Amino acid sequence: MKESTLQLVNYLVIIALLVTLALHLAMQGFLGVSGYENALEYNTALARYREPLSASLLTVLLVAATYHGLFGLRNILLEVRSGPRWNALVTGCVLVLAIAMLGWGFRTIVVAFGGF
Repeated sequence: MKESTLQLVNYLVIIALLVTLALHLAMQGFLGVSGYENALEYNTALARYREPLSASLLTVLLVAATYHGLFGLRNILLEVRSGPRWNALVTGCVLVLAIAMLGWGFRTIVVAFGGF
């Protein structure tokens, strides 16, 4: 994929990050809870994570944060050195890291949502 396309996707991901992070913080702090102390209780937090809206919000946040962070890391590493082998190595390592991070994150969301 072209670098300009990847950068455009990154800009869209930044917007998604801002929106989902604002909603996430609002849901944790004052939406649907009767006070800040109540929001910090374990059972209240767990009940919120079992709601479909919260689970989908966390999924979007996970994917957006992973892409944004690893895209930035990839760009930093590509500026250190150049060459087709280096580009392929960095891109491959970033993809493997993304799969591992997303797999672990999805697993955590499923466990919290499903109550396992």
